[in-house]
Amino acid sequence: MSHSDMVGGLASVDSNYSEEIEDDEDLKTNGAMVPNTVYKVVPSECGMIEKVKSEDELSETVPKDDDSSVMESNQEADSVMHDDSTTESQVDEVFPDPYNINNDRSFDEELSYKPLEIRNGIVKKSNKKKKLSSGPGRGRPRKALVTMYHSQISGDKNTIKIRIKKSNFCAQIPPNKKKSGRRKKHKAASDTDASDYEKKPKRTRPSTADNDVSSTQESELLEQSAWGDPARLPEEILHKIFDNVVAQEGSLPSLVRLAMVCRLWRDVSMRPSLWFKADLNYVKERYKTDLRLHWLILNRLVECQDITMGEWKIRDIQAFLEALCEHCTKLKGLNLSGWKGITPDHLKYLSTECKTLERLDLSSVNSTSAINAQPLVNLSQTMASRLVHLVLAHNKIANFTQIMVAISSNCPNLQLLDLSNVRTFAHNMSLLHIEKLQIGCPKLRVLRITNSQIWLAPASLTEQVASPGFPMLEELSLAGLEDDQTTTSRLVDDDCIERLLKSSTKLRLLDVRGCSKLTDSGLVRVPAWDLEHLFLSACYITRLQNAGLELIVQKWSHSLLEVDLAWSTATAPLDAAVFALAEKGPESKLRIINLCGSSVSLEPVKDILKKCSNLRSINLQSCRALPRGIKRLYTGCQVDELRKSLEDKPKTEVSESDHERSPVQTTSSPQNQ
Repeated sequence: MSHSDMVGGLASVDSNYSEEIEDDEDLKTNGAMVPNTVYKVVPSECGMIEKVKSEDELSETVPKDDDSSVMESNQEADSVMHDDSTTESQVDEVFPDPYNINNDRSFDEELSYKPLEIRNGIVKKSNKKKKLSSGPGRGRPRKALVTMYHSQISGDKNTIKIRIKKSNFCAQIPPNKKKSGRRKKHKAASDTDASDYEKKPKRTRPSTADNDVSSTQESELLEQSAWGDPARLPEEILHKIFDNVVAQEGSLPSLVRLAMVCRLWRDVSMRPSLWFKADLNYVKERYKTDLRLHWLILNRLVECQDITMGEWKIRDIQAFLEALCEHCTKLKGLNLSGWKGITPDHLKYLSTECKTLERLDLSSVNSTSAINAQPLVNLSQTMASRLVHLVLAHNKIANFTQIMVAISSNCPNLQLLDLSNVRTFAHNMSLLHIEKLQIGCPKLRVLRITNSQIWLAPASLTEQVASPGFPMLEELSLAGLEDDQTTTSRLVDDDCIERLLKSSTKLRLLDVRGCSKLTDSGLVRVPAWDLEHLFLSACYITRLQNAGLELIVQKWSHSLLEVDLAWSTATAPLDAAVFALAEKGPESKLRIINLCGSSVSLEPVKDILKKCSNLRSINLQSCRALPRGIKRLYTGCQVDELRKSLEDKPKTEVSESDHERSPVQTTSSPQNQ
């Protein structure tokens, strides 16, 4: 049989093929296999090994070959063949050891053998000698102790026999060196393998016990700060400090950041008594869920008094309101702006069950349909004197007049009323009986009717005289868009200002931007003397050349903190007004001035920069009378840089440098740009 026929026969072996394993006397078994016995491995579903014949019986059936060449080759290859009497005539080729487990230098330093040639079914000895190399070669490293076996695989027509002989020693294989990119020359062979290999010291990690000891020693050497030591800083004092921080900035994110300092600060910051003012808009969008909100109510907001949670998309609003009314028994303020699913039943439950509620924000709660008057009327009747703040901004409201009559009749302690951007279904503007509101809500401090379709209802002279006005009013906003003819600002005149501010001596903020019918005489007659914020942008008086803008500004120059004179086209009155603001010099409290789009000159700007030392923001964008390079917004330290750049600089020099950029602009930070 030729070599190709034999290989083809092996490749086409089907499920009837089997393997016979002869176990040597040195192999130890636990009773499963008997020494000197041939076993047949039959691949089947059970994977069983069945006994075939003993070695003596097998030797009788196998024909012996008397060829002397075969005997000689078998004797010289004793390390490969187990017994020369077991060589069969059907063997076509002696296969080398596929796992290379016999090729080791420790077995024989100069081991050589003569490969066997097979011709006509007779095994002959070849004259070619092949030397086995046993030095350390390239490749994967081998284990230090490997059990050595000698094996031979021979086949016949029906079975494959595997004869294994275990060696009486274990070879010690030196570890191979790591692979490298370049091939290195091997060192000359020495007497011992150990001389060719130098053992490198292994990297060992320092023991954790030593690290722990060293770390504890270092920590013991460091002195504990007094801010984190409860023995030196009592928790009551730290609680008082945190209480002041929360009162100014709110619980979130102040307490979250304070809790990261140390364990003492964390224990104090987790007290529910500090969570009395929480703005839950600080929570990230992916955490705004019903489950997280219920956890906050049960664990943090038990003693909370003011909760802001606008834009939270709650699925079960009724369950939330029930949990809020049950656990937050001290709640006084609730901001539900942006909750599109609020229904009249929810408002009724909230006003009835939450006994301590005083402040309510319902801005932007209607999605498509308008808010009916009846739920808000019931709300004002139920809360009555408890209602202090009410925000209805950015809503479309039906029967607005009926709602305002109910508020005027039932809420005597109302202090804030926000009606900004309110739209109605009426063809004309909704009417507001301001005299009834002044009588029913004398404690009103903030009134906002910005950009709303609301107009003051006509009143007789007797009603106007009998009205007490708003003696506690501090903020009045009547601003509106200049192009919108349906807003309140288009109808505000001197008579309207007089009806609203007849007794408002404590007024701090007045916003009349876009009021085209208001004159300077109406503003001068305002009874307040300590006005701090004045907004006159796009007002009619800022566009008249003979307007008394200087008198208006001069009246409150001692108390003004913020002035808005943007888009003023009357150059002479505007320059005079800016000079009037600078007359107080170091005593001036002015911090913010807006001259955007105005025709102000350079000299008033230099004068106000020089004399008003508290100025922190000045807007010179689009000021056409100013030289190029300084027309922008200045805040913070940029105001000081502008002041230095314009100090003692002639006007002609500045005008000639129009085509060049100002050095202040080059030093401006990218953030402000």
